[in-house]
Amino acid sequence: MGKVVIIAGTPGTGKSVICGKLAETCGAVVVDLSRVALEKGFITMYDELRSTYVVDEERLVTHVRELVKSLEGIVILQTHYPEILPRDLVDMVVVLRTHPLILEKRLLERGWSRRKVNENVMAEILGVIAVNALNTFGEDKVFEVDTTNIRPELVDLLCSAIKGLTRLEPGVKVDWLSVLSPEEVARFEDYVGGED
Repeated sequence: MGKVVIIAGTPGTGKSVICGKLAETCGAVVVDLSRVALEKGFITMYDELRSTYVVDEERLVTHVRELVKSLEGIVILQTHYPEILPRDLVDMVVVLRTHPLILEKRLLERGWSRRKVNENVMAEILGVIAVNALNTFGEDKVFEVDTTNIRPELVDLLCSAIKGLTRLEPGVKVDWLSVLSPEEVARFEDYVGGED
């Protein structure tokens, strides 16, 4: 089994871009957990209200554990739900964070509904994925990286950190509530409302 690194983040924070570049520059094998769940049929239902699939976490984790055992080198698990993976399987968790107003723009460009955009931006504002990762894996394994502006140096830094050549500051440090006005936050509070 190789070194297992989770790259996690709210949709739109750059997971696919970063993971693709890490595969190239770091020689990593990337496993997209959402894609695996869909391809292997590890889906329990489709949540129409939230426009998302509900994953059979137990079957997915069992499959990923076996898959990771068979791989060598750097294995990156790309996900927005890192907390389903067991602590003993993972060496490092990198949570990608993006300024909420930039994230909103990225998600709207995908054609997502206002409800889905608001739900995901609010999750980013509150640091839901970072906190879930911290609670599951502990501060020593969790690192945040700001992907508001994805630059080549960022990928180089991550590759170096994954290889153990550079040390990142562990823990959850990003606090979007301290940089957003109450009015900006309030824009995203309604994700029960309409689809426009």
